[in-house]
Amino acid sequence: MRYRKRSLKKRICAVQKTAIANGLNNFEMKQFDLICDYNHNDKSEKFNKRLIFVLLILFLLPWILFVLNNFMSARCLVPSNYLIWEATRPLANCAYCENVTKPIVLYNVTRHEFNYAYSTGPIIVKNAIKSWRATKEFNYKMFKRLYEETGGSYESLDDGCQFLNFKTDLFSLKEVFNMPEERVKNEPGQKPWYVGWGNCHPEILSKVRQYYNVPDFLPSDAEFSGTENIFFGYEIGAVMHLDYISRLMWQGQVSGNKIWSIAPVPECDHVCNGLEFYVEKGDIVFLDTRIWYHSTRIPAGEFSLTVQSEYG
Repeated sequence: MRYRKRSLKKRICAVQKTAIANGLNNFEMKQFDLICDYNHNDKSEKFNKRLIFVLLILFLLPWILFVLNNFMSARCLVPSNYLIWEATRPLANCAYCENVTKPIVLYNVTRHEFNYAYSTGPIIVKNAIKSWRATKEFNYKMFKRLYEETGGSYESLDDGCQFLNFKTDLFSLKEVFNMPEERVKNEPGQKPWYVGWGNCHPEILSKVRQYYNVPDFLPSDAEFSGTENIFFGYEIGAVMHLDYISRLMWQGQVSGNKIWSIAPVPECDHVCNGLEFYVEKGDIVFLDTRIWYHSTRIPAGEFSLTVQSEYG
């Protein structure tokens, strides 16, 4: 019975729609005992559609936020917040790069002679770390042993010590230290690899600092970072990027050689040019990587290892 009433009501509504379509006006329609209020029906239908849309968005919103969060925080895609940092970066004063065509190269420099500590670079101090134990003892196997033997070492990277895989298909330091021996040595037919990470596990940091020192020609009142970064691998190096850090940086070339390519920030393209320079084992590079875009590559077949830190 209920179905028949509903069917009959639909048929009457259809007749009324036809009447309106054929020119019956509202006044004439009011002469009838209307069963259907078409305006009400249209509004109800629109309201229902909007309600369904809102409910669908509310249902999907947690999933959308989850996907976006994972996409933005995936180190293999875009390191956290880089797009935001670049969009909000203050415009640079292009005087920092005007007339820069090559790095300043220094030899046997002392603290008294080093007047470039707070300049933007690029500066290369030759043979500055030749006395470091690291130049003789740092290698892949040493770091693998340290991380495998130290409790909580890998977890430290999840607690804020950034891991960078650049263009490598390795997404954690644990994967790096689980590579087959053939790939570790970059043997023919193997994919080259290059990674970096923040070395901030207290025990490991304490041990590796026994192998190197902060450059002794930097100002005595300079403040130094509580962590260092390690970069090592073959061939591909780091992609072009800015460093969103709070202080200046130095990088010591412990093993192998490295080719740096640097470029000014976009707002200075009209007055400044990019350049390349070559860094050899034992050298230290100084560069304000917050305003110089930079990338690196390793000569074919060479293993490169560097230590990098900040000061200010």
